[in-house]
Amino acid sequence: MSLSGVKTMWNPINRSLRAFEEDKGGAMIEFALVFPLLLLMCLGATDFGRLFFHAVTVANAASVGAFHGAQNNVTAAQTGLMVTRAQEDANNLDGVTGTATLFCECPGNPAPQIDCSRATDVTACPGYGPPRAYVRTDLQQTFNTIVNYPGIPATTVVRRNAFMRVQ
Repeated sequence: MSLSGVKTMWNPINRSLRAFEEDKGGAMIEFALVFPLLLLMCLGATDFGRLFFHAVTVANAASVGAFHGAQNNVTAAQTGLMVTRAQEDANNLDGVTGTATLFCECPGNPAPQIDCSRATDVTACPGYGPPRAYVRTDLQQTFNTIVNYPGIPATTVVRRNAFMRVQ
């Protein structure tokens, strides 16, 4: 086998390598086409994480408000203070609003609700003893996305509630 035969054997490979060397700017064009999609995916993942953070924070704040009210009968009647405690817990979020309620019911199935002024009355729930008092905290916060995505609402209201039995 002569050297000329070797030269011709590698000639197609050399030609294809030269073709790749002459294709300058192809990577830039591909990046320019893919970059907007990559950016949209990153922003979407960021917004999803933010929404999850807001939901967890609002749920935890609702639990804090209910826990404050469930300490005793005096704190259970202070519904405004329960909402304040919940808002203080969610201090890193803006616009958290809510309500707190106190309700009482007799044990049993179904559990009929009664007036909480009779909570100490043993005869209020015949056959069961005194009624049980519960507090409930309902919170909400409006979440806004970073970017307006097609087909997805730009604002979402995150609502969470928590209720506990008064000790």
